Amino acid sequence: MKDRFDYGLNPEKLGAVSSYLCDPATAHAEFMLVKNQYQGETDRRAGHGALCYQIRQAFPHGEVTAEEANRIGYETALRWTKGKYQFFVCTHIDKEHIHNHIYYNSTAYDRSRKFRNFIGSSFALRRLSDRVCLEHDLLRSMAGRKSKALTERTDPPCH
Repeated sequence: MKDRFDYGLNPEKLGAVSSYLCDPATAHAEFMLVKNQYQGETDRRAGHGALCYQIRQAFPHGEVTAEEANRIGYETALRWTKGKYQFFVCTHIDKEHIHNHIYYNSTAYDRSRKFRNFIGSSFALRRLSDRVCLEHDLLRSMAGRKSKALTERTDPPCH
């Protein structure tokens, strides 16, 4: 998990960063703390399955600034997690296109549940991301797209 987070936080790639209920520099330890608390309170194995999930969200060249992309990523993550899971958004500017790496804990911050994939979750995530982009007047980025997803979940999840 820490290796993936370090990749996202690489200063040579990073244009902006934001977070919710965690500090990106120590998120790996914070995520594990919540998991250990979950396990202690519920007697359910928190380490079983995914430790975290990653979302990648890309924007066409010249469409947004790093700060705008980061705000859109933050809003997408907050809605996707319904404010119940820790996350952070790393906006990379090292490629021709600006893109986000969004990492979120698989265990809810209040330690009440673990995130579960559901049938069609990738489609639902893409629709949510598209909706957030439209709300930020990025209609042009949605029109005429080929089948490549604007947003995709990585498989396998973080372990």
